[in-house]
Amino acid sequence: MSEVVFNEQAFYRHLGGDRELASEILKVYMVDAPARTESLAEAVKNGDQALAVKYSHALKGISATIRATAIALLAEKIEMFSRKGDLDRAKSLMPKVYLELDAVLAAVQEHLSK
Repeated sequence: MSEVVFNEQAFYRHLGGDRELASEILKVYMVDAPARTESLAEAVKNGDQALAVKYSHALKGISATIRATAIALLAEKIEMFSRKGDLDRAKSLMPKVYLELDAVLAAVQEHLSK
């Protein structure tokens, strides 16, 4: 798991400091990221290459948006493996995704409660 799971400063810079927009995006992330992660896990478990590509790409995008770099990079690796049809390697990364997601969600929740 990475030390900085959610780069608040980079996220706010990206949004021009708009705290209201940031709060809305983070609230969506709290719901959307776990749902996409579960869909991704199901896709790789079932050997569904197209859905694995779709959900890993989506998780990568929403994680990169909030500057949760480590989970975005994991999702990118899963997407790459899925595109190549190597769902066993994609599946092997899912435990790391869950650990990182837990850390990101905790950091975002802490941030939102400030």
